[in-house]
Amino acid sequence: MMVTAGLLYLALFALAAHMQRHRPALLGPWQKHPRIRHLAMAGWLLLGLSLLSLGRSPDAGMALVAWVGLLALLGGGVMLGMTYRPVVPRVGVPVAMMLILLGLIAPG
Repeated sequence: MMVTAGLLYLALFALAAHMQRHRPALLGPWQKHPRIRHLAMAGWLLLGLSLLSLGRSPDAGMALVAWVGLLALLGGGVMLGMTYRPVVPRVGVPVAMMLILLGLIAPG
């Protein structure tokens, strides 16, 4: 589930960073990078990968319910972070990457 949470956070961050309105707050000086136009595609791809990562779960129904709950929770976290402290969602990116790494390494 850690892999799913990490992928889902990165997907929501990429989708938010692709929007012109949120780009300066989330990306800072990187907003002029030429590959910014690919953020939406990366966000949707990560969203699909987060859903596919549930295939490792023994109980698919509960995993899907947990994914929908994580979607709302992490989406709210990104939204509130962008509203009050834009640095908070940026700090969440390496945390999400660590979640993915730990989820792949950890047994079970």
